[in-house]
Amino acid sequence: MDTFDLFSMKGKNVLITGGRQMYGLGATLALADAGANLYLASHSIESAQAFVDQLKEEKGIKVQAVAFDQGDIGSIEQMFKTVIEDGGSLDAFIHCSRIIPRSSMPPRPNGTAWDNADDALETNVHTNSAASIYMMQLAGEQMIKQRSGSIVAFGSMMGLIGVEKHNYDGNPNMAGGAYAHSYSVDKSGLAAWVRHAASYYGQYGVRVNAVCPGGLQSDRTNPVFAQQYSKHTQLGRLANQDDVRGLILLLASDAGAYLTGLNIPIDGGYTAI
Repeated sequence: MDTFDLFSMKGKNVLITGGRQMYGLGATLALADAGANLYLASHSIESAQAFVDQLKEEKGIKVQAVAFDQGDIGSIEQMFKTVIEDGGSLDAFIHCSRIIPRSSMPPRPNGTAWDNADDALETNVHTNSAASIYMMQLAGEQMIKQRSGSIVAFGSMMGLIGVEKHNYDGNPNMAGGAYAHSYSVDKSGLAAWVRHAASYYGQYGVRVNAVCPGGLQSDRTNPVFAQQYSKHTQLGRLANQDDVRGLILLLASDAGAYLTGLNIPIDGGYTAI
């Protein structure tokens, strides 16, 4: 087989959550370029339709939006049922989505993300940690039947290391958010689960990996933060959406057939220092 053929996703069914923005958009475009049949999970079919139509026209592939509410177990189950009934198989599941927890309780006076332990933490564990594991288990159940498949989750380098406080010099308001319990619980827990799940699913020919991005440059990035953060990377910059494409395609395709149980940083060398 030609080496480039190993990266082909033609004829393969891929379900992706959170695939329309940030790093998820880069993942979607990589899979589309490789010819995958794409199922884009979205909280709103209507809002996703323009992007679906654009991908169909530009990439010439099958693309379908699938209803999805990460906080609703029934919706998650229906999403997988829809994809499997339509496609007949699930060759890769790419989980990029994350819900930012909102509290129904009033904030503490002068509270920060560190000391404001309220029901937002409980909500996060339900909608991010628990729901993410459940989704990957549902993907795994189908892949066990097939004796093949790849699960790729989005972790974070902040699930692998602690916070470098000097990234926030000159941005005291940003520093408070950096210490959110919910994010560290979610991403570090995912890193451990990936290693654990790889042991279980490996006997069935199913692979489980995580990509762990660092900071992403966008039009919303604080320029002072970008400058400070970039000093801590080996490449001297934040990531862009294209930086995730190659690794996602490697892990999803047959090119990564011998890779499992990995938490791979995409951080410009940040965690190598």
